[in-house]
Amino acid sequence: MAEHILIADDDEGLASAVRWYLEAEGYTVSHAVDGNAAWALFQKTGADAVILDVMMPGIDGFQLCRRIREKSSVPVLMLSARDAEIDKVQALNLGADDYVTKPFGPMELVARVKSLLRRAGYQSGPALKAGALEVRTEERQALVGGRLVELPALEFDLLEALVSRPRRVLSREQLVSLVWKEFYGDERLVDTHIYRLRKRLIGAGLDPCPIVTVRGAGYAFRPAE
Repeated sequence: MAEHILIADDDEGLASAVRWYLEAEGYTVSHAVDGNAAWALFQKTGADAVILDVMMPGIDGFQLCRRIREKSSVPVLMLSARDAEIDKVQALNLGADDYVTKPFGPMELVARVKSLLRRAGYQSGPALKAGALEVRTEERQALVGGRLVELPALEFDLLEALVSRPRRVLSREQLVSLVWKEFYGDERLVDTHIYRLRKRLIGAGLDPCPIVTVRGAGYAFRPAE
């Protein structure tokens, strides 16, 4: 099951951007616009990691961090527009695991969340399996029925991105951001690579292919139940 990240921040534009990047990485994300709502949500659903803005309506980030620490050792990352050392010290003394000063890049924040989850023991395994398909991420190998399927590097990266986020619909834009280091041209090029990837998997015996087109939205990996 995907790790659940709780974001507590009254800046809805920033929270939406961070949520997009986290969901593109396969996480489940909840968002609360103030401290009271975040605390209620945390008590109801819990979380595998929490991102807290320091300055929020209701309970502020410091108070919320203190409450969470009384109940849980879940990783906590604090956000603040203030970079004063005293604020960082206070956050860390309350039990926060990391402190990020605004403005920041969403990808940097995602990297920090990943690091916190790894340290907390939520690292994913080296192989992904779904029916006859096995994707060995460390060896960069794809197997169908135990037989190796030769895939170009780009197609393997697309397969890994989809298989590691089962049933999640990924748009062309999301796949580009996940797979391509640099991208020039029409995003419909993604369609060509997906077509070739499907053809190779079907040719290897994975028929029907679990990589499906979601009309008007993108692609998803939907293995048979």
